[in-house]
Amino acid sequence: MIRQAALIALPLALAACNVERDPGNDTTSISVNEQKVEGAVDGVGNALEDAGREVRDAADKAAPAIEDAASDVGNAADRAGDKIEAGAEGAARGVREESRDNAPPANKQ
Repeated sequence: MIRQAALIALPLALAACNVERDPGNDTTSISVNEQKVEGAVDGVGNALEDAGREVRDAADKAAPAIEDAASDVGNAADRAGDKIEAGAEGAARGVREESRDNAPPANKQ
């Protein structure tokens, strides 16, 4: 939207300029229509306000989706942590049972 505003402003600003060439005197004069300049500035300002509004609206719409995604990721991480913890407890229990049932061999030197 900002690019569009810039693309609008340039032609409007150029349109506000009047260039007159007098070949008899070999002179060129440039005049500026201030009303056209003000109109161009107002138009660009309005376009930038619209762009800001669009960005704000997009952010407002995206925020709940981002929050939901963050919550989903947090929940998935919690579930994964629970599974890892349960797996580690099961493995430790198995090692304890194996150790209790199978005494280590005597150290022969």
